[in-house]
Amino acid sequence: MEFRKARLAALLAAAVIAGCSTTTPTRTTVYEQPSATKVGAAPTALSAARSQLATMKTDARIGAALQWAEHYLDQQRPGDAGQLLADLNPQALDNEQRFAWMLLSGRAQLGDQQPDDALALLQRHEDDILQYPAEQQARLDLLKADALAMKGDLTGSLQQRVATHPLLEDKDQDYNHGMIWQLLMQLSNAELADAIEDSSGDLRGWLTLARLYRDPIADLDAQVSRLNQWSAQWRTHPAIDDVPDMLDALEKAVSERPSKVAILLPATGPLKNAGKALQEGIMTAYYRHKQDGNPPVLRFYDSGGDDILALYQQAVQDGADFILGPLAKDKAATIASQGTLPVTTLALNYIDQGELPENFFQFGLAPEDEARQIALQGAREGASQAGILYPEGEWGERVAQAFAQEWQSLGGTVTITRTYQEGPTLGDTVKELLLVAQSQSRGQAVSRFTSLDMDIQPRRRQDMGFLFLLANPDQGRQVKPALNFHYAKDLPVYSTALIHSGESNPRRDQDLNGVRFVDMPWMLSNEDSELRRMSNEQWPEGHGRYERLFAMGIDAYRLQSRVFLLSTLPSSELPGVTGRLSMKQQRIVRELNWGVFINGEARPLPKVAEPGNNNRTSEITAQ
Repeated sequence: MEFRKARLAALLAAAVIAGCSTTTPTRTTVYEQPSATKVGAAPTALSAARSQLATMKTDARIGAALQWAEHYLDQQRPGDAGQLLADLNPQALDNEQRFAWMLLSGRAQLGDQQPDDALALLQRHEDDILQYPAEQQARLDLLKADALAMKGDLTGSLQQRVATHPLLEDKDQDYNHGMIWQLLMQLSNAELADAIEDSSGDLRGWLTLARLYRDPIADLDAQVSRLNQWSAQWRTHPAIDDVPDMLDALEKAVSERPSKVAILLPATGPLKNAGKALQEGIMTAYYRHKQDGNPPVLRFYDSGGDDILALYQQAVQDGADFILGPLAKDKAATIASQGTLPVTTLALNYIDQGELPENFFQFGLAPEDEARQIALQGAREGASQAGILYPEGEWGERVAQAFAQEWQSLGGTVTITRTYQEGPTLGDTVKELLLVAQSQSRGQAVSRFTSLDMDIQPRRRQDMGFLFLLANPDQGRQVKPALNFHYAKDLPVYSTALIHSGESNPRRDQDLNGVRFVDMPWMLSNEDSELRRMSNEQWPEGHGRYERLFAMGIDAYRLQSRVFLLSTLPSSELPGVTGRLSMKQQRIVRELNWGVFINGEARPLPKVAEPGNNNRTSEITAQ
């Protein structure tokens, strides 16, 4: 299965298997067997269930098969449920049984990550479906919406969900409402604009609400005003009950936003180039904000010297009510060690320290977060075993350890870990990682002791669902061809943003074809925006290896007015150019986008919606 489908399927399967109500304590059984033909609980083993069903009379067998299939779905066993349902002839079922059979079969197919099969099932039985009451048709329409989302057709899924929503029962409306919002949050600004142009009715209301709520350049005051305008225009819209929570959160953020921001960045010393890129990103976001709103007063301080505490105190004395920086980890730790701070502070790095002052926060580009996201993705796709290949040294070991800890916490197993040195020995390291030499030895032994015509082609080890590769572009261009050569061309390879230079080089990057990686939206998306245009006009050649720090500067500026929301609303997020930003233990955590190398070019993979999070106020906009 291609990566796009696998990713979306993994995210939606758990919700749809359980009938859109995995978080509901009680739910309606799809099919209730008549008391005269009731049988016991479903056997644990599928073989036992099929044996028992074979001994039953027709009515009891049909009822038991439907109920046991639903039980297997509740136990996250869609394959077993599908086999029981496949044994039934839908033409031999009455109307209620056939409805249950279609609904459960569709869930089982989605649970097995087969949305095309679910859509084909609904298409085949379209005439039957039209004979059912509107409420039952709506439940099957919701199944279709889930299948469309799983295929990556987010707009089609939205259209289906909005049309079906009024006919759903309360519990299914709650699920559907949350999924509508989740899908809206995945559409790009361009996709939202196009969808609004082609929409009407409730769908248009949803789309316009999403656009104004997640507007990446909106001033807080402007957002509050626009939300009030939306409420006045859409008084009977299904989302109207969500708006008060949005308004309340934004109005509190307005009252807490800073008016004078001190920015501590190195203008001298070894970090001055990094400081310069950050400053340019900050100022780009500032001037964009100034076009439509009232930005705070900014004042820059050179943190390249030795006495960071004196500089910090000077900024406070100058009237700063928010401090952004410093960049150096040791200087950030020095400030954090002072206890309660006089003003809210957002350091531009992460520190290794236990208890932090309550108004001290951290934001940076930590590769450990990228490694954890890759581990989570592997688990979502159903992998249970992974290998790790990383460069020798403390940095590589730290990032590899972050991946391993997250992967194991999710129930995964690390089957092999290897370090490498760049150079002529790298190919041997890959061969050792894949256990190809052992396979060759076994093949040679077989050929010596038998005259049979046997397949003794060397093979790679089979106990890796994917490989976590930590490598820069040059290293990756050596590793991936070595994997291909040693019979592992089909092995999924996931990497951090390190492997993506950000510069187009199709000839050299052919060797990276197939590698999937996480990176910030700024590096993967070419979406037209005012920020992008301003950046291209001012710096047409870009910032080279400091491009990601430039993007970090944009989000650092945005965060100065949004830290209050992120810290007080645990489920809130900010759609930034460095990723979807959220707060965890006073630390800004980034969720990055996915890319893949195809024909030597880094291409973005589509965003997808996640089930299970039905909080419609979970995303806040960037300023």
